[in-house]
Amino acid sequence: MFWLSLLGGIYFIIVGISGKGRAYRSKMGTPLSGKEAKTVKIIYLSVGIVLLIIAVFSGIEIFSGV
Repeated sequence: MFWLSLLGGIYFIIVGISGKGRAYRSKMGTPLSGKEAKTVKIIYLSVGIVLLIIAVFSGIEIFSGV
């Protein structure tokens, strides 16, 4: 759980900051409008932060031996 959430969180934050990827294109392959792209960016960053928080708590649990 620790490694998956850590890698997933890093991936989502990188994609959210860079603004590249399949989520930034419509089904027809055209780029999203500014408002839609901003919404996708916020979602990617928030999911990445949540996954990093999960990684922190999982890491504490694993490495502390609780």
